[in-house]
Amino acid sequence: MSGDSGQLEFEIGDRHERERLVRHSQRMKAEDEQRRHEDMELHAQTAHLCLRLGDFYVKSGNIQRGIAQYRRAVKMDQDNALFRTRLGDAYVLRDMIDQALAQYRIAVKADPHLADPRISLGDLYRRFGMNVQALDQYRVAVGAAPDRAYYHFKLADTLAAIDRPEEAVEEMAAAVGLAPEEAFYHFRLGSLQLRLGQVEEAVAQLSKAAELAPFDGYYLVRYAIASLAMGLIVESIDAFRSALQMDPRNRCYRVLLADAYLAAGMEDEAAALVSAVGELDGYEMDFVGRRRLELNQAEIDAARTR
Repeated sequence: MSGDSGQLEFEIGDRHERERLVRHSQRMKAEDEQRRHEDMELHAQTAHLCLRLGDFYVKSGNIQRGIAQYRRAVKMDQDNALFRTRLGDAYVLRDMIDQALAQYRIAVKADPHLADPRISLGDLYRRFGMNVQALDQYRVAVGAAPDRAYYHFKLADTLAAIDRPEEAVEEMAAAVGLAPEEAFYHFRLGSLQLRLGQVEEAVAQLSKAAELAPFDGYYLVRYAIASLAMGLIVESIDAFRSALQMDPRNRCYRVLLADAYLAAGMEDEAAALVSAVGELDGYEMDFVGRRRLELNQAEIDAARTR
């Protein structure tokens, strides 16, 4: 009987020991898993720290040190498309085009739906006149981040470059809708609308650009040209005068204001302005010539819609 009791005690003790070992093993596994997660988190934090250091160096103009930090980040996380993109961007700044292209392509493969490498790759293609290839990249970027006005602008600008202004207007309008306080987007939309003969719409957009950036004389001049084409002579003269107040020595603005005076029947004022200008240089003649051609075409387009 005592033998049976001893055997029972042994079995109970053995079972408890096995249970203790199991609990110990589970606890060790949990601790190992926690340490593994902590190591991974520390690793990721270190990689992102390298990324931020790289950004700092690049912004400070120390591109080579930036490249070194980006390389460290990439080495720690080789599948991170953002790290690859930053490294590629830094390579571009050093004109290391082949290396940049390689990084962008790896980034696109690692994360096909990330917008950043698509934009950078598109910019590189555009740099070398490969507009069609750039267009494909920008389209993916817009699809991945449709709320980014800048991406719509990139797409619109490329569409305009390959002579697809109707589509460019759509994308530029999307950019304006997403960033209505950005004067440049209104200006670009108005310029594209002028190109399509949509003069009235262009006047509205160029007016908004001038309103949002009242100290940009160029916006005012482009608005003045479109207004003159629409027969808004008073508004045009006011805009030219405002531009000239900001840049009193700009002889181009004086000649264009004289044109507006002639349209208003103010021949004496126009003659006085022109006589004080003197002979324009080559750049100035080109600027005035472009604006006059723009005015003539806009007048034709405006007359067509009346």
